[in-house]
Amino acid sequence: MALPPNKTKIVCTIGPASASPETMEGMMRAGMNVARLNFSHGDFPGHGRVIKDLRATAERAARPVAIMADLPGPKLRIGRFASEPVELTSGDLFTLTTEDLLGDREKVSVSFERLPKIVMPGHRLFLNDGYVQLEVIQAGEKSILCRVLTGGELRSRKGLNLPGIDLGIPAFTENDFQCMKFALENGVDAVSQSFVETAEDVRAV
Repeated sequence: MALPPNKTKIVCTIGPASASPETMEGMMRAGMNVARLNFSHGDFPGHGRVIKDLRATAERAARPVAIMADLPGPKLRIGRFASEPVELTSGDLFTLTTEDLLGDREKVSVSFERLPKIVMPGHRLFLNDGYVQLEVIQAGEKSILCRVLTGGELRSRKGLNLPGIDLGIPAFTENDFQCMKFALENGVDAVSQSFVETAEDVRAV
């Protein structure tokens, strides 16, 4: 649904805790005018149901609400912990490794095999959507030793971000293409792209 171009948008993510029509209507009446669907989670049938419910709820509430599809991009994730949550404290040493293992307060696995080859001492890495910040101290063949700059809680399969570091992989993946196709077929109003580094990444979309 089109919105006035000069109006500030309030973007809210619709997930399992907010996908009921009653909750969505409450969010709309509280000011939400863009509903974000996170394509890193869920499946197409589930997103389709949310899109249908959003439109019906917006019509019933007489509220203009745009629907935005957030493409997952080449999101990197840490592996699983033997016991969770794990609490990291500022000043701790923490290792990221490409070896397949169950993590603990000292280490966790990552699925990106090239990671130790593209980082250098001084690089800053972010876990759990930026809540936990690490600084690379040493990069080995399969592991990276880091110091925790900003501590916090970690759970299995949380995201790993490397701002300013060339990953050597495209920002628009085959999975993004399928998500984009689904989004267009369902008439979403906007698309957001993750991990954009170059103009070519945008042109691919």
